[in-house]
Amino acid sequence: MYTIRDLVQEFKLSRSTILYYDKLGLLKPSERAENNYRLYSDEDLEKLRNIVMYREAGISLKEISKLLNIDKTQVSDILIHRLKRIQNNISALKKQEKMALEFLKEEVLISNKALFDNHTWTELLSSLGFNEEDLILWHQEFEKNSPEDHEAFLKAIGMSNTHIKKLRMQLIK
Repeated sequence: MYTIRDLVQEFKLSRSTILYYDKLGLLKPSERAENNYRLYSDEDLEKLRNIVMYREAGISLKEISKLLNIDKTQVSDILIHRLKRIQNNISALKKQEKMALEFLKEEVLISNKALFDNHTWTELLSSLGFNEEDLILWHQEFEKNSPEDHEAFLKAIGMSNTHIKKLRMQLIK
């Protein structure tokens, strides 16, 4: 049998989290010791392992309660629903990311001064998950839609005319 202290150490959770799970009915102790300590079985330990795994997947405690009390076929439905919400969130974040990049691009063009140099701009895009292919696609779209603004942008981030010509040749390929 395991005490709360054992669970805290095993799962790196706080004591109050374990007690909260008890209060919600997610993880009830199997027994009480003579000193009224909560005691948990191997089955309880496995149940907590599942709770922790579901929480790490971003599943709410309300949904976890359902997951723990339904048959395996229904678990898939809840997980598919969670996956769809994650995909919608990713899509919304990608849209926000694109808008933020457009605002930054416009700010550089309007002010005609560099908020970033070429290296910093490239690092920013890389930190947002853009790889080399994404950067080329971004430049191709910009060049196709507004070649003059693209050139002004490239100059504003400190690219030399030679580098701009080289980039444009690369974009044509």
